[in-house]
Amino acid sequence: MFETDDYNAVPASENGSTRDAILAAALRILARDGYARLTARAVAAEAGTNVALLNYYFGSKRKFLPELFDAIDSGKLARQRDLYDDPAAPLSAKWRQAIAFYRQDLADGYVRTLHELYALGYANPEIAARIQGRLNNWRALLEEVARRYLPDLGISLPPELVASAVTSFWLGMEIQHLAGASEKQGRFFATLDAIGDWLEAREANAGIRMSDGDDGTERARMG
Repeated sequence: MFETDDYNAVPASENGSTRDAILAAALRILARDGYARLTARAVAAEAGTNVALLNYYFGSKRKFLPELFDAIDSGKLARQRDLYDDPAAPLSAKWRQAIAFYRQDLADGYVRTLHELYALGYANPEIAARIQGRLNNWRALLEEVARRYLPDLGISLPPELVASAVTSFWLGMEIQHLAGASEKQGRFFATLDAIGDWLEAREANAGIRMSDGDDGTERARMG
């Protein structure tokens, strides 16, 4: 993908902004056109640069793809951490916001991009290791969320099992959405909404509610 006879034709003034532009261009191509269209010339054209710079910054496709994967996923994980760290809303509200994030990720191509790279991991050990590391980060976050919130709702399920179940369901849902499964066929969002309703009912029983105060919405106990 990145090999070129013009490797030495790299302007001395190029800096990290070009490297970031290359990664951003590759993300757009993956989301819009899929992995088959991720060629050196396409990325260079999208980034407004030349093929020589792709080779200069990344050397080879094998080195490029793991960095691309990290660029895709790091921002999404940070977004999710911020969501669950917010003390202003109960778990049911955070869950519903996570569903809204998923709809956004499905629409903007993020989910498609990730699964293009997941598939590459079957034959590329380096990408597979990155994928497993990222999945472990998501599981760890979900374990932390379960450990923090579920006891207050009277739910005593082991956090690691909750995290495993949610992760496995979510990945399966993503694959089916990408394959064209309809809501009528899979009842994916109906299932997610039902879980949100269940959490909200548990919160009501535990005296946890959303209330409007001077500083906006906050998590509070009734009574």
